[in-house]
Amino acid sequence: MEIGNLDKPVDLAPGEWVEEIPALPGVRLLVRSTNFKPYETAIQGLARRTGKKLSTDEGMAKFGIATGKVLAEHILLDWDLSKAEDIAVLTTKGKPLPFSKENALLVLTAADEHGVGKAYRNGVEWAGDQVADKVRERAKEAAGN
Repeated sequence: MEIGNLDKPVDLAPGEWVEEIPALPGVRLLVRSTNFKPYETAIQGLARRTGKKLSTDEGMAKFGIATGKVLAEHILLDWDLSKAEDIAVLTTKGKPLPFSKENALLVLTAADEHGVGKAYRNGVEWAGDQVADKVRERAKEAAGN
């Protein structure tokens, strides 16, 4: 990358659709890059506040659930559950659960015994990482590297 372009802003706010998410078969997610600054700031602050509790199983479980709130606020923008399979199927009155910030928060902070909340947290984070990789690749191509 051209050194002069390091500070050139990249608009990460709109997000990108990601498919073929290992943890969520059949689901498409509209997500921002995990390099989105408000997300990075929020997740780092959460880790600092959690501190030593991260060294226990209970602390890690609570951190994972708290991470769901940050993912809902900063990374997940929409979902398409019309072709969801297995653990990824979420319905209301027999129809795919529509996306809303409230539904995203409910799902991403779930500590259910079925593992749905954890699967969605993992899937959203994985998808955000894929967008981050795409942004990096586009920057390389633009720089001619």
